[in-house]
Amino acid sequence: MILHHQLNIKSILVVCTGNICRSPMGEGVLRHKFDQAGLSHIDIISAGTSGWNNCKPISDAIIACKEIGIDISVLRSTPLSEGMIQEADFVVAMEKFHINEMIHNFNAPAEKLLLFGMFHPDNPGMDIQDPYGMSLNFYREILVNICLCSDGLINNFLNNSKKNGIK
Repeated sequence: MILHHQLNIKSILVVCTGNICRSPMGEGVLRHKFDQAGLSHIDIISAGTSGWNNCKPISDAIIACKEIGIDISVLRSTPLSEGMIQEADFVVAMEKFHINEMIHNFNAPAEKLLLFGMFHPDNPGMDIQDPYGMSLNFYREILVNICLCSDGLINNFLNNSKKNGIK
């Protein structure tokens, strides 16, 4: 369905605004789930459109991920660049706004850009809300959505790989 170029996927870039909340959580969850699915050869990285550099993820993001057994404390924010977009096989954005920003400000090819929320089982096409400045419980809620979207993305990948005879 969505990942029509997936036969040769080597890397996925996860994008949000600051790369200190959602995209590091997405990177950590996707790495963990891709490893569990036997897809550890796919490189997962994250970046932010706002240009923050070398900042740790917000402590509540670290705590929420740690509660489900995923350590994102070693990740550091990276400013998004055109080169990162060009090198990635797919770019997964947290909000529609990020997709528009990448197209208009980073010359991103639209066919590479996916809204993470399109893989949500109950609300396909949703934006993953920004938890910055919110409570730990809100981070947990956002993490649940990130996990659901990650499962949907991986299932899509695996189902399409099986249809195409890929193991």
